[in-house]
Amino acid sequence: MKPINTTLTGETAQAVLWALREYLNTRTPVREYVDKRYAHMDESFRNCKIGEVQERLNRVQSFIDRLQTNVTMGLAHEQAK
Repeated sequence: MKPINTTLTGETAQAVLWALREYLNTRTPVREYVDKRYAHMDESFRNCKIGEVQERLNRVQSFIDRLQTNVTMGLAHEQAK
């Protein structure tokens, strides 16, 4: 996937942060989700899926961390003006 070059306003970035945090906070624990969704598959398959789902969640968390850093730096820059 190609990156999208765009600039978010401070308000938009904070809204995105809020939405992503809410998404992560309302998710079912990974093992519970995978065991329910893939109950018909064997344990080895489910363990692989757990790793895949956790990796996706880790990427979302990494994005949140980077976005939060940029928002914090942007707010500090605005206050310094």
